[in-house]
Amino acid sequence: MDHEDPYTHFSTFIELCSIIGASDKDAKVVYLRAFSFSLTGNIKTWLQSSNKSLNTWEEVEEKFIARFFPSSKFVSAKSAIATFSQGSDEPLCETCERLKSLLRRCPNHGFEDVAQLHIFYSGMRPQTKMILDTSTGGIMLSKSPKEAIVIIDSIAANDYQSHHDRALV
Repeated sequence: MDHEDPYTHFSTFIELCSIIGASDKDAKVVYLRAFSFSLTGNIKTWLQSSNKSLNTWEEVEEKFIARFFPSSKFVSAKSAIATFSQGSDEPLCETCERLKSLLRRCPNHGFEDVAQLHIFYSGMRPQTKMILDTSTGGIMLSKSPKEAIVIIDSIAANDYQSHHDRALV
């Protein structure tokens, strides 16, 4: 369906196929033969009509992504990442999850870790930036991406817990 993510479909499909425990070479043959069983409706019809020209798993991946994640969707997904910002009433834990979700939906976005950190930090509300900076003992962007992610994930986990605890009261 239009709202479904082809990358998530691939990831789930490969995860399921991996339980067979085939070697890398054999796994690609399994993927190629089993992929049509993971599809329904128009998508399955599309694959069956294309099947004669698709001889390798790589060709299936390439054609599937080109068909169901065209460049217009790629540009839109990449733009959503680049212009990311925290919502006015959005807690930090939800903001983090939303950015991670955007990044997962477009795994070929091309943003290096440091660029992702800058996008995240630049999109935060001023109060959130103050919390992040205070937590680092300086400026968040002075930390390496790995250090910053550990700090952000820790703060987000604490924020999630406090929101979850409030919901139970």
